[in-house]
Amino acid sequence: MHIDEGKKFDKRNIERNIKNGVITLKDYQAYLAKLPDVSEKIFNPDEDELTSDEQETSSKKESSSSLKDGKKKTVKGK
Repeated sequence: MHIDEGKKFDKRNIERNIKNGVITLKDYQAYLAKLPDVSEKIFNPDEDELTSDEQETSSKKESSSSLKDGKKKTVKGK
């Protein structure tokens, strides 16, 4: 059976590959140890809410300032 090297450690196949002897548990653990730490990229919903609130506040300021200047927002349609 042909095993694609790029998919040997794919999480959808890992149990089957260990069971079939394609890789060992030790190989898998070594693979996991080599992966980079990306914990700083984790989603934090609290940070996202702050960002959304800041965006709403700045967009409200922009729209109110453009109305004060006498400018109208135009939307191009089809």
